[in-house]
Amino acid sequence: MNLNITQKLFAIYSLAILMLVAISVASIVFQIPIPLFTRDVTAIANIHPFSGILSNLGIYLWCISAMVSFFAAMVLRDIDQNRYLSFLFSSAFLSTYLMLDDAFLFHEALAPKLLGIDEKAVFIVLGIAVLLYLKFFMQIILKTKYMTLLLAFVFLSLSVVIDSIFEPWLWRLGEWQFLIEDGAKWLGIVSWCIYHVRTSFLFIVNEYELPNK
Repeated sequence: MNLNITQKLFAIYSLAILMLVAISVASIVFQIPIPLFTRDVTAIANIHPFSGILSNLGIYLWCISAMVSFFAAMVLRDIDQNRYLSFLFSSAFLSTYLMLDDAFLFHEALAPKLLGIDEKAVFIVLGIAVLLYLKFFMQIILKTKYMTLLLAFVFLSLSVVIDSIFEPWLWRLGEWQFLIEDGAKWLGIVSWCIYHVRTSFLFIVNEYELPNK
């Protein structure tokens, strides 16, 4: 087996084992039962398997966005095409944060309870990061089919506005208010994923040249 491939596999399995070690340490330090780390959430809570399905699908789409952007960056770097690397890596890291934030309720629970950071402060930092992302990569974005990215920002912003401003006025709708708020977020995530998958594909197609036979 190629030495380079062996080293990469070793690194991957090392990270996988490190995750198990981290779970063990966290269980001991914080006195959290191991099953709470390893079992399915719906099984732990004894709730319907469809519970949180839209939220879970959104997390999967964040993950797809991150992995596709990262994969495209690695492909282009491998063929020495570096024009879009910073954009793709930044997109991957931003998508990864958004995925982890949704998966572990970082701004809602972890930041306030564990780190003592107010939820609004987390949103401000995220907003600054997004603005910097747009500032540094606007020229690249304008060369792409950016309409779905624009829709992503519109829908995601609408979800935040509904949650933080209009929620007190939507209580009359009962449970349907959650469909409006979470539906806007869902459409934003779908748009975000479409943009990054399509853009990553086009970058590879445009930059990659088939080797001469």
